[in-house]
Amino acid sequence: MRHHIKSIVFFLALILCLQTIVFANNDHKVTVTEKDNTVTLQNASVAVTINKSNAELNSIIYNSTNLISGGIRGGKGYWSWNMPAYENPSNCAYTLTVDPATNNGEYAEIKLSTHWDGSEKHAAMDVDIYYSMQKETEGFYAAATLTHPASYPNYAGGEWRMVIYPSSIFDWMTVDSLRNKKLPTQPEMDKSLPVPGAPKEVTRIISGDYNNQYECKYDYSADFGVTDAWGFSSSVKHIGLWMTTPSKEYYNGGPMKRELMCHASAILLNMLGGTHYRMGGDMEVAPNENWQKVYGPFLIYCNKTSPSTLDSHNVLWRDALAKTKQEQAKWPYDWFSNPSYAKAKDRGAIRGKLVIKDATINNPISAANVWIGVATTPLSTKNVTDFQFWAKNYQFWVKTDKDGNFLIPNVIAADGYNIYAFGDKAAGTFSKLKAVNVAPQKTTEIGNVVWEPTRVAPTVWEIGVPDRNAMEFKHGKDWFTSNTYPDENWGKFMDYPKEFPNDVNYTVGKSIDSIDWNFVQPATNTINPEWKVNFNLSSAPTTNSQASVYVAYAAIWNGNLTVDVNGHAVNPLPEKSITYPSNAMIRKGIHGAWGDLRYNFPAEYLQKGINKITFGLHMKGGVRDADIMYDYIRLEAAGTKVVKE
Repeated sequence: MRHHIKSIVFFLALILCLQTIVFANNDHKVTVTEKDNTVTLQNASVAVTINKSNAELNSIIYNSTNLISGGIRGGKGYWSWNMPAYENPSNCAYTLTVDPATNNGEYAEIKLSTHWDGSEKHAAMDVDIYYSMQKETEGFYAAATLTHPASYPNYAGGEWRMVIYPSSIFDWMTVDSLRNKKLPTQPEMDKSLPVPGAPKEVTRIISGDYNNQYECKYDYSADFGVTDAWGFSSSVKHIGLWMTTPSKEYYNGGPMKRELMCHASAILLNMLGGTHYRMGGDMEVAPNENWQKVYGPFLIYCNKTSPSTLDSHNVLWRDALAKTKQEQAKWPYDWFSNPSYAKAKDRGAIRGKLVIKDATINNPISAANVWIGVATTPLSTKNVTDFQFWAKNYQFWVKTDKDGNFLIPNVIAADGYNIYAFGDKAAGTFSKLKAVNVAPQKTTEIGNVVWEPTRVAPTVWEIGVPDRNAMEFKHGKDWFTSNTYPDENWGKFMDYPKEFPNDVNYTVGKSIDSIDWNFVQPATNTINPEWKVNFNLSSAPTTNSQASVYVAYAAIWNGNLTVDVNGHAVNPLPEKSITYPSNAMIRKGIHGAWGDLRYNFPAEYLQKGINKITFGLHMKGGVRDADIMYDYIRLEAAGTKVVKE
């Protein structure tokens, strides 16, 4: 018996030793396995299989689980664009651009290329899709290059994206702290009903935990500038699947570019060239124009927790955020073989200090936590000059520190960068064109960047914060939610007539922004809203002076804003007009493309004592509805102040 036990112990020890030897010999190396029409990249934790002909992901095996099996249409990952027609990569040429056999299994990379076929029915551009894998990374990288040679005809531009249909094992979705929720099941989503009068994207769930609740993909839009990782997790398998952003430079529209991130269906998106909310849409390439842009690489990250982990979906999300920060610290990647991708040797940095000088204030204004960025002006067939709408170039943005200092790293070396700044410390936008040249491997010191915001007179009162969204107002934290059937209001903006039956009637010094000022002012054929701001002045303004109402809007659609000061209609300055209106309300956003208007008037329109300014929204001819989301409103006048209620 004792001899038998010794034999068993010896046998188990031998098995363990053999396993250790096999593990040591494998050493977690990356491998590439090719079959007839597929290629598999694999390391110790992940195996991803790709269709060579169309760049689709056939499977993502992690922790012995296929993370896309059982998803929509069986589960897959793919690339698509509508420029102008909907297309996917097809008839791709496959290249093993980096063979892991040449680097001891540290890194593998493949390229799948599709070229324009000369047909007017297809977008006149070439597309290169890259997938790559590192030895120790739990996940894989994806990237793409769009190319329009000068010999190609006009290329209209449009949207383009990478999409993954995750497995049905995922039961939790996380975009940010507000959109962090258990998912309805796929059968519940499949049985959901269309909502009469609503856009086709809105449905009503009729069973399960979300019975009689409205569901819409636009509930989950977010700003790229403040969103690092988003995705899905499984409370059963205790694993997660995430999109990450090692860099934001290749996204269009600047740091407040708002896009779709996820659908509850479930769908995981990376809207590389999104045009929702009317931002980032200037992507047309002219005949004879040579244009190219590299998107990525970005990491599709997989992670796991132990079955005993409490609150596992938040643990997995926080880990994905931490992993993204690690990837951002490694940017630009030195391993990516794409010759069009700018490596560290091709980049420099810009260092300076933002200083805000307001002519009406003696003390200096803090420039802390303000967005500041640089971009070169791209060619535009429509002469678009606003960075919010650019899509063809790269943009480099950071937030200033507590003293206004900034360091913009990893800027691709080039001459003639424009400098831009905006944030909640000052109204408007700072811009200085062709202000700085960036040399490779050097930090360009530009000293103080002095921003003197436009002023007519000192501030009398202000509503909101100049942060380019409407979050400080009523429903600013739950704008994306809806009511429950049989209430027909599938969006919070639809509650306006009930919540403000007499329109907004705001009293300066008494009213509260988050309670008394709605996040959107909607107008329809039956609703013609006029919002009133009441205030008590200590005295009449300075005689023969000029006053002004400054209005920054977070989004505006189909309407014209009218301003009336104590019965005097005031017109906006002619040099400022509404450009690129954004349908943020109907798409359940909290902002779209930002803009500002200034309404100057004789100060005599104001008087000592009670005053009233009315903001009306009037629909343009032939439309059924209109809306405006206010960002910030300010009354400027000299020689007076508000008497507090």
